Amino acid sequence: MGEKQPRKHERISAVLFDFDGTLTRPDALDFSMIRQAIGCPADRPILEFIETLSSPKKKEAAAALERFELGAAANSVPNPGAEVIIHYLQSKKLHIGILSRNMLSAIKLALQNFKTVRESDFDLIISRDDPVSPKPSPDGVLLAARRWKTDIGQILVVGDFLFDIQAGKNAGAMTVFLDNSGGSGGEKKKIENWKLETRSLSIAESDETISHLDELRNILRMRIPL
Repeated sequence: MGEKQPRKHERISAVLFDFDGTLTRPDALDFSMIRQAIGCPADRPILEFIETLSSPKKKEAAAALERFELGAAANSVPNPGAEVIIHYLQSKKLHIGILSRNMLSAIKLALQNFKTVRESDFDLIISRDDPVSPKPSPDGVLLAARRWKTDIGQILVVGDFLFDIQAGKNAGAMTVFLDNSGGSGGEKKKIENWKLETRSLSIAESDETISHLDELRNILRMRIPL
């Protein structure tokens, strides 16, 4: 008889993180200000809105978004527990990646503000510069599985927004929603109305919900290969 195969999500061998608001503190990017600057309605995703614009408005909006992203990246700081959990995953020999709707240069700039984690600590970084449709499309998760040569059911997707959860679920991966609504140090996170409306959906659709990245240890403890 052959070896019994693990059931879906019974074993995790790779973790794919969202970046802004997940590995970095939330609200570095002021989405309300970005929307105001490019004329994007409050209930529309910014990237998808920009795609509907015609030239030269599309080019101008994209350039404005890049300026906001780079400015936020320069001032961003790691989310509590982010660097510790990265080192924990490394100690367990898991694949570690980033899947973000941000541009790659902003991610690289923000990582310079981490004290003990560097770009080289990630096996791959998938940004909007890659030829895949952005989250909530499953394309980025599927690309990570191909590059890692890993079964999709053994990938854990962690993010702070509905699109992260939908991307993971649409691909067939396990998902964890990081609920930042409690903030840190007793300070409530300022969440725009659109995010508030999607928070309950994120919790409902995700396999697990956490309020601190260190809680990933408990989720992974029984799912990490020996």
